[in-house]
Amino acid sequence: MKEQDEKITEAKIRDLFSTALKNGEKRASNFLNPAQQKLAEEISHDFPDAGYFFDGGFEESERKILVVFPEYLREEPFSLPLKALRVMPKDKEEKLGHRDYLGAVLGLGISRDKVGDIVIHSEGADILLKEEVAEYVGTNLSKVGKVAVGVEEISLKEVSCPERRYKEIKGTVASLRLDAIASLAFGISRSKMAPYIKGENVRINFKTVKDPSAEVREGDVISALRLGRAKVVEIGGSSKKGRIYVTLHRYMG
Repeated sequence: MKEQDEKITEAKIRDLFSTALKNGEKRASNFLNPAQQKLAEEISHDFPDAGYFFDGGFEESERKILVVFPEYLREEPFSLPLKALRVMPKDKEEKLGHRDYLGAVLGLGISRDKVGDIVIHSEGADILLKEEVAEYVGTNLSKVGKVAVGVEEISLKEVSCPERRYKEIKGTVASLRLDAIASLAFGISRSKMAPYIKGENVRINFKTVKDPSAEVREGDVISALRLGRAKVVEIGGSSKKGRIYVTLHRYMG
């Protein structure tokens, strides 16, 4: 996130916590990307009387809303303000991508933070949306690019599980520095990876990191411009020579 965007997001999240506690109710944010979710977790420490959780509509979602509440309301029911639309090209031969669907939705005047994950599948795409914009999108989305589409609302349980193809990489690293982990993940020497990181080409959990020595943790997602994306699945013990065992998933396509 750019510094100004991060400040705006931080202010909105703090206001969400404050309002939920003041009004004694559960409140939901717009969609947050993984970096913004990390920021929300950090902010939560300043509100010890509040509980929270993230939900993107399905288990493996990347973009999620933040739901905040006073701890005494934890067990109170709450209807997620999320809807799912299935968008299907009328010409079954047409193959549309994530960018095509997102561009079509944003082209209707919908802001990015009202749109969650877009899951591409054989029939088309399932698009997660904030409840307040779902009907408008469903009514007005008739084309994706130049391709005519049909739209229907589906339940969150019907959202297709995204197919994540990956290559498993197991190896050892001298330390959990970003340059060491990224070197293993993308098959590039550490000496070349360090300046690549300094050039602001690499992100951890969708936040740009310029320091090659930044520590990587289990569960982190590393994105490298033109190289791809990898997840740190497991950090194991150490070898006799003191090197650390790691397991990575490098996503394909």
